[in-house]
Amino acid sequence: MASVSSSLAHPQRKTTTHSSTAVIIATILLLLNVATYTSALAFQLPKIRLPWDNTSSPPQPSASTSSTSALQPNDTVLLVGGTGGVAQLVTKKLRSRPNMNYGVRVTARDVSRATETIDDEEVTVFPLNLVSDDDDENGTTEENLKAALTGVKSVVISLGTTAFPTKTWSGGNTPKAVDELAVTRVANAAAESESVERVVLLTSVGVDRTKEMPFLILNLFGVLDAKKAGEQAVIDASKNGENFDYAIVRPGRLVGGPFTNIDLVQMMQIEGGAENGLTVESGDQGLGDCKRDACAEAVVQCLERVECQNLDFSIVSNEEKALTDEQWATTFAGLSGED
Repeated sequence: MASVSSSLAHPQRKTTTHSSTAVIIATILLLLNVATYTSALAFQLPKIRLPWDNTSSPPQPSASTSSTSALQPNDTVLLVGGTGGVAQLVTKKLRSRPNMNYGVRVTARDVSRATETIDDEEVTVFPLNLVSDDDDENGTTEENLKAALTGVKSVVISLGTTAFPTKTWSGGNTPKAVDELAVTRVANAAAESESVERVVLLTSVGVDRTKEMPFLILNLFGVLDAKKAGEQAVIDASKNGENFDYAIVRPGRLVGGPFTNIDLVQMMQIEGGAENGLTVESGDQGLGDCKRDACAEAVVQCLERVECQNLDFSIVSNEEKALTDEQWATTFAGLSGED
């Protein structure tokens, strides 16, 4: 406004000659300053999208999915790969959440073994072999997967095999078959499901750093490449939240229980990781160990927090106190840029 006021002052100056010229010049200066000021204001106005403006903006997650995908009381969760260490702990945590009454299902190739391992009559075990298309007495893979997903609100994918060739690879259980193709099958089936609203995938740190040590060695047989492909399959199936919200959790080297040898646990006095904190970083930045119990808590928090939508992050254990529910919500909001 100072520039406008200074221009207004010119016509008020008294001159003995050329008064008409002075008035004309002052008027021109006034108009120029007003135009400049108006132009400056225009740059400060928010851009308004008009109905005929065809400029497209990035797609946004579905409002219905994003607002409701966090677990609510009585919702059902499916754990694919439910007999693994982290998945067992996720099951126990979900079952023990006070006043939530979550329904929990797990998939396993060997139903009787899984039932014995989980040891909870309220947990339903579904037969599922994701690395084979052969029909068996339990039905086809597609049929079993569809049945397991029916009525499920959230899916946790906790699949994996060894990074280097071992007996575990027998029967086709290679990294590509398990971490890429099997994960892709589950993600695509979840996208076709009418009930699934959130998918949480467990992978590993290092998927974006395969040319760096120590991940260069770990990836000699392609395990990190396969995990990265599985991540992309989940993201693609999600369609930016249109089909479901997702979270990709990349833990460091998993350590700690559960173990099948109870005597060893008692001898070593191994404590759960939930007693310690976690360092949570966006993307693939972490390096270090991650206790299985702490990793399981991160997964449950992903399922329960509204703020955990379409995120990928790494976690490693530290010696600080465990994050509270409120701190988890703040952390997820920070990862999504909403803090």
